[in-house]
Amino acid sequence: MRALFLAFAVVVSLVPLWPVYQNPAFFVAVAGGALLGAFIALLSARGKWSVLRTALMAVAAYLIFGVPLAVPSEAFLGFLPSLQGELNLLTGVVLSWKQLVTVMPPVGAYEALLVPVFLLSLLGVLLAVVLSLRIIRTRGIASVAALVPVFTLGVAIWLGPSRSFASVVVTVGVFVLIAMWFALSRVGVARAGFRAIGILVLSAVVASAVVLVTPITDRTVWRTEIDQPFVLQDDTSPLSEYRSFVTGDDKNKDLLSVTGLSAGQRLSIATLDNYTGVLFSVGGVAADFTKLPGSIPTTSKTGDEVTAQVTISGLTGAWVPLTGELGSLSFTGAGSRALTDAFYYSRPAGTGAVMTGLAEGDSYRTTGLAAPEVSISSVGSLKPGDAIVPAPQVMPDGLDAFVSLSSKGKTSAGERVQAALTALTSQGYISHGGPNEVPSASGHGANRLAALFAASPMVGDAEQYAAAASLMATQIGFPSRVVMGFIAPEGSDAGTPVSFTGAEMTAWIEINTTNGWVAVNPNPAERPIPEEQPQDPTEVAFPQTAVEPPAQDEPQLNDNSAPEAADEEQPTAVDPVLQAILAVVNVVGWSLLWLGVLASPFLAIVIAKRRRRAARHSAADPRDRVEGAWSEVRDALLDHGTAASASMTRQELAEITALPAATTVAVLADTAQYSVDDVTESDVIRAWSEADGVVKELDANLTRWQKFRAKISVKSFGLSWARFTAWLPKRR
Repeated sequence: MRALFLAFAVVVSLVPLWPVYQNPAFFVAVAGGALLGAFIALLSARGKWSVLRTALMAVAAYLIFGVPLAVPSEAFLGFLPSLQGELNLLTGVVLSWKQLVTVMPPVGAYEALLVPVFLLSLLGVLLAVVLSLRIIRTRGIASVAALVPVFTLGVAIWLGPSRSFASVVVTVGVFVLIAMWFALSRVGVARAGFRAIGILVLSAVVASAVVLVTPITDRTVWRTEIDQPFVLQDDTSPLSEYRSFVTGDDKNKDLLSVTGLSAGQRLSIATLDNYTGVLFSVGGVAADFTKLPGSIPTTSKTGDEVTAQVTISGLTGAWVPLTGELGSLSFTGAGSRALTDAFYYSRPAGTGAVMTGLAEGDSYRTTGLAAPEVSISSVGSLKPGDAIVPAPQVMPDGLDAFVSLSSKGKTSAGERVQAALTALTSQGYISHGGPNEVPSASGHGANRLAALFAASPMVGDAEQYAAAASLMATQIGFPSRVVMGFIAPEGSDAGTPVSFTGAEMTAWIEINTTNGWVAVNPNPAERPIPEEQPQDPTEVAFPQTAVEPPAQDEPQLNDNSAPEAADEEQPTAVDPVLQAILAVVNVVGWSLLWLGVLASPFLAIVIAKRRRRAARHSAADPRDRVEGAWSEVRDALLDHGTAASASMTRQELAEITALPAATTVAVLADTAQYSVDDVTESDVIRAWSEADGVVKELDANLTRWQKFRAKISVKSFGLSWARFTAWLPKRR
């Protein structure tokens, strides 16, 4: 059955949605919807159902089979519909389309996000098969049914990912299946072949335009255009609240309890990669928070998988502590569904947040891939990675000098980072600035870090040391970021719950290497702080002599050590005239492309007529060439609107036109067909000359628009607008 080709084209057109789901449930939903649609279409055609009855059967099938196929998580016993599943199914008809583009792919079988692909498969196959069978029964034109897979293909690409080359391949495949469907039509081999070739040419033009003109990596789809409902502000920084945890009311307060952490394993609250000169924040490439479909594949190549059960006590707010690059997360207990709907995750930052905020008693189970920890002594063998992090907007005074002095004589980037971090931990001392502690100002802005580098001894805490270490690593060439969270103390066991208080809050850095992100602890060990050294030591007086004193060694600042990944690219100045010309060329190019696509059917008709004329004019037998001249006259008469029946003789049709040249060609054609005399070359030349004269006389009194309509008329191919509209329901 040729309608199956069209149904298969609908199924193939949904392939661009696979990267969004990446779950076997996708194939189940597509196959189930296609089988239901085809079954209902066959029953409708066989029983000659009305449009209303067919639509009601489709709605019934959607409600009966929709839950196990499109909302499998709500199916009772895995295959029976449930009340909650039916509610999700009904609301999903309207809401799931936008939800699909706001959830981070792959979405799998999350909630009711399979509803769009199930609906497209069910309704697409149903319409394609019904229209195809109705067209056969009413002898209408096939182009209407062919629009169904084209429509589903467009919707699938619009809902799909922004980066996918498969869409081009699928587009060609869909048009090839449509062409095969045309080729199997019952309107004759010649016309079917002509239509199939036209469809294939059109698909090749469209595919070539997509490949050559549209950048595949920058395709604009709904997912890239829609505003995400959760975006953190640029000044969002939990690190700015560090002192309130370690010295404020939360110092001795249980913030959360975790089961699953062993000694030394980390629980991160937020990853901060954007330094504004005032604070480290979740910004730049890390600010794109999207909904999480329950689980996502991790992209890191290294790290340990850590699964933990977290229960919130006093740690409230938007941030959700995680064990590393998120693999899965499921809220448990009361309010779990609301928390799941409100949870968003930033894959670049590895940071999660809840719009409504966490509250005491909230709990969840999470699995993550933790960045492996390396000691400072092992950093020297590492090489910078190629991760992209925002370039620091400001560098503190004294940082470059500190790096230059501490890493003097070191050559590789890893050795320089190791030397700088070693100097930071050896020269630094810990103080939170609390009661009975050495004064230590809070904050990690450029001024505070400049004071840290200038002080002797250096006094601060994890807020300052993590920020300074991250900026030093970035300056040397390692993409770096600050992470704030907790570290399981010595003696912790994965099977025993561990409670964390505000005093145990800390911060560390992660640097990107050729092996991925690794965690480094840049905080000095706690030890007694010596007395402050004088800021202006007595200068050494050189003796009065004519000989110049020896030059003092001054630290040479290395301004060329900043990483390429962290440097802001300076935009190249573009000539305004050239920019205007390029804009005009772009508009003209796209306009010509679309005009070419729109004009391609008319060009195909003109080319087909010329090839038909050439075939008649170059026939081997002179008799066939003379008869071909008359066929050319007859086709011209039909295309110019002359009504002719199949029973008319050549001379009867010529008399209707009242054109002497038409009568001459009719006589020559009758003589060639029925006379036993030989047809000479002069007869052939005369017949074609008179035929061309007929066409000129027909065009003589026509307007340009009437001439154009005659050139693109398809009446001479046996087609008419009546056949285009024959499938439409008639008024009774």
